[in-house]
Amino acid sequence: NYTTIFMKDKQKLLVAKTLKEFDELLSDYNFYRVHNSHLINLDYIKTYNKGHGGSVTMEDGSEIEVSVRRKDEFLKKLMST
Repeated sequence: NYTTIFMKDKQKLLVAKTLKEFDELLSDYNFYRVHNSHLINLDYIKTYNKGHGGSVTMEDGSEIEVSVRRKDEFLKKLMST
């Protein structure tokens, strides 16, 4: 029940809260859960890469998989931002 938070300045924080708790706290602040293991800030997406579920490249260069199950809703959210 720990979550690793990757900060913009490359710092990592280990927090004793679940990703589900962060999802509920941050959904109103332009964060979206793209995968069971990943909650991202939509403001820091550099590109979306097409594929079965696809992936996003973040401004820091990291690539994060988008789950097939969440892809359609994610793309709608991304287009409305």
